[in-house]
Amino acid sequence: MKDFLKYFYYLYYRPKIFLPKKSYSTFGEDLIINKFFRNKKKGFYVDIGCYHPIEASNTYLLFKRGWNGINADVSELSIDLFNQNRKEDYNVNVAVSNKKSRLKIYFRKKINMLNTSSKKLAKIYFRNGYQERSINTNTLNSIINKTKFKEKKIDFLNIDVEGNELNVLKSLNFSKYKPKLICIEIHNQEEMYNSNSDYLKRNPVYKFLTKKGYKIFWENEFSFIFK
Repeated sequence: MKDFLKYFYYLYYRPKIFLPKKSYSTFGEDLIINKFFRNKKKGFYVDIGCYHPIEASNTYLLFKRGWNGINADVSELSIDLFNQNRKEDYNVNVAVSNKKSRLKIYFRKKINMLNTSSKKLAKIYFRNGYQERSINTNTLNSIINKTKFKEKKIDFLNIDVEGNELNVLKSLNFSKYKPKLICIEIHNQEEMYNSNSDYLKRNPVYKFLTKKGYKIFWENEFSFIFK
């Protein structure tokens, strides 16, 4: 009973999700993504920094349509919720990076959208203080290779890791997995709020993806979709 109340609280009550909604994303990304894949009944998503299976999720609409995939997050509670809500997915409590090691992460609560490996961003996000701990890191290639999806091309890749996006991208074999659509946050704190329109072209995430042949398909604030 105690576990049921815990999961009910974090799955539905805390995010105030009691009835189906048109969109579950922060900026309506899932509507764009869902429309792009409207003719694909079953697909494969990878969500790095997945946070919550329903709230602020860019993959929940795809999951409701019968899609499955891989969800990774540094929060143990986040993965507990995914194991309750998406039992057919592969859900893993790990930090994704370009090499296997240990990584220090900064956070305010057990489950939070803004968990980060950047101390600089932690000081910006958590002005009233934060906690820190170390967690194992693994590459995206290695994580996928342990699952039933290891020979599949990625239809949709979602990355929301508050400053470690480039290392996640570097950990993926693009020749093998070839994501059709990528939604990623691009943060550049020093330039984004400087009214400098060229910050994006100098951003390493943008440069990495454009070199791989991707172009911006949609954007809203710091959220970008590439195809």
